[in-house]
Amino acid sequence: MHRIFLLVFLSILPSAGTLLAQGSDTSYQEIAEVRIIKDFDFQYQRQLSRLRRVYPLAMHAKMMLDDYENDLSGISKKRKQKKYTKKASKALKNDFHFDIKDLYQSEGKLLIRLIHRETDMTVSDILKKYRGGVQHSFQNGVAKLWGHNLAANYDPDGLDYVTEIVIADIASGVVDFDFKMNQMDRETYRKNMKDYRSSRKKSRKVLRKYRKRKRKQKRSPRKG
Repeated sequence: MHRIFLLVFLSILPSAGTLLAQGSDTSYQEIAEVRIIKDFDFQYQRQLSRLRRVYPLAMHAKMMLDDYENDLSGISKKRKQKKYTKKASKALKNDFHFDIKDLYQSEGKLLIRLIHRETDMTVSDILKKYRGGVQHSFQNGVAKLWGHNLAANYDPDGLDYVTEIVIADIASGVVDFDFKMNQMDRETYRKNMKDYRSSRKKSRKVLRKYRKRKRKQKRSPRKG
C-alpha cells in the first residue's frame, strides 16, 4: 500500500528541470563551509594570547608605513627619497627593536604574517624598500637562521584560519582588546630576558630531577 502511494506521488511530482523552466518559487540556499578544528578552544585562546602581544605591533607598523608612503609621494628627487627612507628605517628600528627581540619564535612568525595582512607588503618587501638590497639580503639570511621567513604571506584560509576568526571577534567587539603598543626599552628587555633565563633554569632543574627519579624507578627491583 505504501509503495503504491509513493509511485502515485512521484508520477504527479514535476521534475526538477520543469520547476526551473517554469520559474517556480523553489528557493536555493547556499550552505557555508563548516570546518571542524580539533581543540578549537585551545587554539583560539592560544592565538588570542599571541595576538595581544603582536597585533598592536603590526597595527603600529601599518600606521608608520602609511605615514612614510604619504611623505614619499610628495618627494620627487631620488636623493631626498633615499635620505628619507634611511631616516624611516632608523625610526622603524627604534620603535620595534626590543619589542621584536622579546618575542618567542612563534610570536615572531605570526607578527611577520600580520604585517603582511595589515600593509599588503611582506617584511621582506619593506626591508628592501626602506633599507636597500644589501642590508635586506643580510637581514633575510639572519632571519632564516632563526626559522623566520620574512617573505611569508598571511593565509586566512590555511595557517591563519583560527587567527582570522579571533581578529574578526576583536573587530566586532566580542573580545576585549587593547591596541596600544607599549614600546619596550632596553632596561625592560634585559629584565625580561633575566626572568626568562631564570625560569628556563628552574624548568631544566625540575626536568633533571624528574628524569633522575624515573631512572631510579627503572633500576629498582620490582617487588612481587
